[in-house]
Formats: sequence, C-alpha cells, structure tokens
Amino acid sequence: MNIHRLRRLFSLALPLMLAGCGGPEGSVDLTGYSEIACTNQGISVSDLTLTPEPDFVQLRSFDPDTRALSVSVSSSGQSCATATDVTACETALEDATVTSGFHYNCTRECRQHFLVTTRGDEVKTYSSQAELQQLLGTIDTEQEAVLQAFASNYSFVCGTQEQGAVKRNADGSFNVIGTNGYACGPGTKLTQYVLKVTAAGTVQKLETRILEEGDPVCPAGQ
Repeated sequence: MNIHRLRRLFSLALPLMLAGCGGPEGSVDLTGYSEIACTNQGISVSDLTLTPEPDFVQLRSFDPDTRALSVSVSSSGQSCATATDVTACETALEDATVTSGFHYNCTRECRQHFLVTTRGDEVKTYSSQAELQQLLGTIDTEQEAVLQAFASNYSFVCGTQEQGAVKRNADGSFNVIGTNGYACGPGTKLTQYVLKVTAAGTVQKLETRILEEGDPVCPAGQ
C-alpha cells in the first residue's frame, strides 16, 4: 500500500475516530447566538406565548428523594391575579407539589423540576415534558425552545454562551446550546450540545463537543 493511499484512509477514518471519542474539543461557532434569559436562580420563564394565557407561571425545583418543600427558580406574572377567591388560590399555589418532575440533575445535589400556573381560581402543575409541551403549544419563542431543551435533561449556565445560548433559524426552529456532565474527577467531561428544537417541540441533537476533560484530582466540595 503506498503512502498516498494510507493518507487517504487516515483522512476518512479521522472523523469516525473523533465521533467515537465524543466529538471534537472546544465550543462551536457562537455567531448569531444570544445568551438564554435567566434570573438570579436559573433559567427564566418569561417570553412565553401561552394560550389561554395564565396569570402566573413559576418554575420550581425539589428533591425527589425527600420531597422537601419546592424552591422557586423563576416566575412571571402576578399570582392569582384574576381569582375570585384570592386566599384559596394563594394557598393552593403554595401547596402545589408533584411526585416526579422533569430535568433530573445530580451535578451538585439531586433536583427535579416542574411548572405551576394560576389562571382565575385554577392552579395547575406540569411535571413531565409531555405536559410542558401541552402548555407551550407551538414553540415560537427562544425561551420556549430553551425550556423544551431543559425538560429534555440538558443543562444551562447563565451568562456563558458556551453553556447556554439560543438562536432562531429561518425555518422557524431554534438552535439551543446546552451541556451535560461535569469536569471533576477521573473519566469525567463537560460536553457541549447543539440542539435543534422544532415548532412541534421535538428536540434533536445536531452536534456534540467536549468543552473540558475532568481533572483526575477533584477538589473537595466540587
């Protein structure tokens, strides 16, 4: 076999070798992307076009093992704004809970998430991706696309486009950049994902890249 044939075979095999290792290293090109919308606690639930429109939307997290009191991640609107019995509505909202949720994550502590809404006297929870999709309907805003990707168990870091970004595509879909994993300890890695979220809410994986390989010696507490 001559040297030219060897070079050609290597050039054909290289992409397969990289794919087998989890994708190339370093972030994708972020041109055209913007940071995801966030609050101080995490991703925002603003900029949602819901029909019928609720008075209030809140994203909560909870410990699925202890089922301790859920914690607000973000909220939008005024709770129980059109309720005929505001006190009863507020009590139901405070007590709203679920037994399981979406986006199960144990990077620091194990948490699941759900949405709760109020509209008139009605308080409703949405604890699965199917229920979230039913609430969102057609995915027509950037933040709705981010929420769909979040419910598909991809993570985001606010203020860092490499780990949390979104852009609208010409065909009405959205590209969302999220991550999975962490870089702390032998064999670990932080992986970046480029996802396509369609108007129907389908989340498709387009590309993966390794942002960081884990340090074999992981500092205590991380």
